[in-house]
Order: sequence, then structure tokens, then C-alpha cells
Amino acid sequence: MTSLVARLAAAVALCLGGCAQSGFANPSGTCGTRSDGGRAGYQAPGPGDRWVPDCQNPLQREYWRAFSQDGDTAYVIPRPDGAPELSTPCTDADHGLHPVVVRYQLCAAAESAAQVDVINHIDLSDALQVTHFLHTQLQFVVTQDGLGIQPFPIPSDVLDACSLGGQSNSPELESICQSVRDAVSGGIEMRGDYTGPGGAELVARLNQLYGIP
Repeated sequence: MTSLVARLAAAVALCLGGCAQSGFANPSGTCGTRSDGGRAGYQAPGPGDRWVPDCQNPLQREYWRAFSQDGDTAYVIPRPDGAPELSTPCTDADHGLHPVVVRYQLCAAAESAAQVDVINHIDLSDALQVTHFLHTQLQFVVTQDGLGIQPFPIPSDVLDACSLGGQSNSPELESICQSVRDAVSGGIEMRGDYTGPGGAELVARLNQLYGIP
């Protein structure tokens, strides 16, 4: 029978190299995993869910985040199925990510619980490939009808954008910022009104926040 000392030594050895808190390594590099992946007003990970950042993320923060409990499979928030940013690998059979988006049925929004189950159990390495590609395509824009922002602005991102670099906010943007502050402080999921000049100003701030040219 393996002694307690031996088991403890094995556990310590397992956790050398950045996996001490999670028990599994991050396949994208040496940036480890994190327990603080939740976002106020939007998402609270389940118990034991670890945020696995893309260590090679080309941007200054992650919009799509991969979460895993075991280091084998992961789910991504926001869910990537049907994301317009995946149009190229979905339509180009020669694209390197094409087999992955097809395997996990990511080229259209899920229409059944069975599809959602597939999407929520992506191989962790594949999930990180997907989030990496999505971030190479990310660009916040005003929707063509002028009634919102695409992709959906995550409330915690909006709050960071509102206070970005000590910049002053126009009255229109400040109205949006205050609405989001009120919703987040009240524990309400924010699906705010991002129209008009304030919405356009917020788009510019979000792209700046993420480091998007």
C-alpha cells in the first residue's frame, strides 16, 4: 500500500509547473488556471469549474472563456455555437479548425439538449483552439440596424470600458454606464439598451479595452 508520505510527494510533484490549484495543466502554455473566471452581471461558474485562459491570446483580455473541472473537457462562455466569428472555419473545408467546429457542431446555434451537451464537453485543447481563433476575429461593432452592439457587451467589460483610462464619458455613454452599474449592483442580468451615440462610443471603448485595432 502506498504510504501517505509517498502520496503527498506525488501530489506535490503533480502540482509543480503551475497546476497546484487545479490539479491539471493548461495545454496552451504556462499561464495556469484560475478560480476567478466569473463576470458580474453575466456569469458565475459552477463549483470546481476552473477558468483555463488561452496563454497565447492575441488580445488584452478574453471575451470567450474556457472552463474545465478535470482538464479533459471544457465548456466555453459565451457558448460559441453559431458565432459569426466562426464563419470562415465553418465554410472552408481546408481551414485547420474546420474539423473541430464540425465535430462539436459549432456552425449553427444548438437546437437540442443533445447538441448543447456536445458543445459543453469539448476537448480542452480543442476549446482553447476555438477561443484563440475567436479572439483573432473579435471586433465590437454597432449592429446594422443601429439597435445594439455585436457581440453582446459583457456587463463587467462595460464597467471597465466606462472607466477606461480616466476618460470622460459623454452624457449618452454615462447613461448606459449608470444603467449597467445599477443592474450589476442589484444582481440583475444586464441586457441593456446600447443604441445611439452612447452605444457607438461604447463600441470604441470596448475595442480599446480589448486591444483591438
